[in-house]
Amino acid sequence: MLYRLRQRYNYWQFERIIAAVHDTPPVRVVESDLRILSMIAERDIAMYLMAAKVLYRRLGHGRFVLIIDRDLPQPRRDALSRHLGGAVEFVILEDIPVGRCQRGGTWERLLTCLDWSERHYVVQMDADTLAIGDIPEARDAIAANRAFTLAEGIPLQSFDEAVAWMEANVPSPTHIIDATQYAFAQHPDRARLNYIRGSSGFAGFAKGGVTRALAEDFHVRMEEILGRARWREWGTEQVASNFVVANSPDPVVLPHPDYATIGPEADMSRVRFGHFIGSYRFERQRFARAGAALIRDLLTNRAA
Repeated sequence: MLYRLRQRYNYWQFERIIAAVHDTPPVRVVESDLRILSMIAERDIAMYLMAAKVLYRRLGHGRFVLIIDRDLPQPRRDALSRHLGGAVEFVILEDIPVGRCQRGGTWERLLTCLDWSERHYVVQMDADTLAIGDIPEARDAIAANRAFTLAEGIPLQSFDEAVAWMEANVPSPTHIIDATQYAFAQHPDRARLNYIRGSSGFAGFAKGGVTRALAEDFHVRMEEILGRARWREWGTEQVASNFVVANSPDPVVLPHPDYATIGPEADMSRVRFGHFIGSYRFERQRFARAGAALIRDLLTNRAA
């Protein structure tokens, strides 16, 4: 009960700080092959609009793809479409085919990114991200049709190198993300596979880079190694996203800490793109306050 009350208050305070996002003008759409894809819940619409409009300002082109629940009210869909300049396609979460993968845990999002990347470059953007500063590395990767991901300052590694890194840095893994990286040692194709220890919160999928078959094969193999119950814990989709990017042609590891997951000790002065994950999303409302300053810029552009 106390947790729910605290979350309700945190969201209320967050939305109060960024309320002006609802007054920002619609995105001025510049058509291109880029698709900016997100999966959102109704309670995160204001947060998403802030993240999407600020990111679009940095990237400068493309259209939007939104994965939504079937029961998202039509007025909410209309508002999203208006804010995004009418350049949005809605995908119903419950209708996404998952093939050999699990349903839930945001696997539908990853598979949709891969399906759409057959015809477009796709950027996956979580609603709890913010392009605080300029992001030329992401723009350059998109222009060169190279996959990218926000990472933890660790370069592209072979599976064997990824396991050795775990042994040196996380000797007693408990989280499924860490347990999966350890399990790479048991993968029969480990000699030819790579990994980036990163985040699925901000990732780029090259047009024609890889197909969903790679993700489905990875899902099947890791479930065999770890067991169905363990593999279906929250977090495996992030590992799969990292894996897919790492095994794309010539992937880009975005520089850290310029692109970073924001924890309590993060030096915000060095961050140009931040992922404000759930555990720390409302920490001192740094996310909301950083966003509010950028929203003021969007409003200034409207007045101009």
